[in-house]
Amino acid sequence: MASKKIQEKTTERKRAKRAVQESREYAESIVETVREPLVVLDADLKVISVNPSFYQTFKVTPEDTEGRLIYDLGNGQWNISGLRVLLEEIIPRSNQFQNFEVDHQFPGIGRKMMLLNARRIYSKGIGAQMVLLAIEDITQRREAEDEIKKLNEDLSLRAIELEAACRELETFTYSVSHDLRAPLLGINGLSRRLLEEYSSRLDAKGRHFLSVIRSGAQKMLQLIDDLLTFSRSEHQEMQLSDIDMGDLAKAVFEELQSITPEHTLSLVIKTLPHARGDRSMIRQVFVNLLSNAIKFTRPKGEGVIEIGCVPGENQNTYYVKDNGIGFDMQYAGKLFGVFQRHHTGEEFEGTGVGLAIVQRIIERHGGKVWAEGKVNEGATFYFTLPIQ
Repeated sequence: MASKKIQEKTTERKRAKRAVQESREYAESIVETVREPLVVLDADLKVISVNPSFYQTFKVTPEDTEGRLIYDLGNGQWNISGLRVLLEEIIPRSNQFQNFEVDHQFPGIGRKMMLLNARRIYSKGIGAQMVLLAIEDITQRREAEDEIKKLNEDLSLRAIELEAACRELETFTYSVSHDLRAPLLGINGLSRRLLEEYSSRLDAKGRHFLSVIRSGAQKMLQLIDDLLTFSRSEHQEMQLSDIDMGDLAKAVFEELQSITPEHTLSLVIKTLPHARGDRSMIRQVFVNLLSNAIKFTRPKGEGVIEIGCVPGENQNTYYVKDNGIGFDMQYAGKLFGVFQRHHTGEEFEGTGVGLAIVQRIIERHGGKVWAEGKVNEGATFYFTLPIQ
């Protein structure tokens, strides 16, 4: 019986030893396949073993590594006071640490940035506590992050410079436009007086020339006024208030209709939710959109204009729709550019600034604008305003 028990215990020990060996081989096989360098340290922080990636990364041999104190490896790259404190507290206090950065000139591989993580492990096979140290080379990541940071800083600087240049250009435009108005007003006024008071002394050609001069001065004055409005739409301080969009749209339409009584117009206003914005600016949006709708419905005889809204969760989408001459959708992206005209001045009056003003005002309110249309079937201009 005693012999049988001894045999059973011997078998048990062999089975346990084999299990420990298999477990160790299994763990080592995993460690060897890990791409990041791994180091196993004993309680005195001497190297027990490292994985192949450690040798490849740091260009060292087992003779340079195993059995040596971690602080003595290489040229003392791990002999850092902060790292020593962390490593030396792992086993006594069951601590661990993550993301400790080491920026160092390593022998054989040059300057590298390494990210260290460590924790306590326990080996049942040898009945000892150890430290597992994982090392990640983050040099390329840090260089990429630094490059992105530099590019962002450069981009921010360029954006500031561009914004300053735009402000200077707009200030210049405002100043020049303002200074040009005085002589043009003089030309317009004098040419009008010549036509009214001296036309009898001029032949038909002379009167025609004066009419051309006056018409040109009026067009230039309109262009200057539009440029001034465009400039103000960027710099004018916004006075926010609650706006009854239905009442505002109706008032603007009636005002514009009184200027062109010869043009037959009908207006349909759907339910328009109130909006929060600068009333004078939103009024300018309706003035420009409705002016265009009235202008481009003239060839149709009777102009039909619809103003409506598609409510949304975070924003409302307002629109001005007409049955006018429409436009080809391939030009939709260019409609809101400054001086973008798709008809001659002889066909339709205008300066090509009105829709650019609309876009700038709506964007200052946090919205966007776009248009849809079809040749000879009308157009619809949309703008959104956030719900506040």
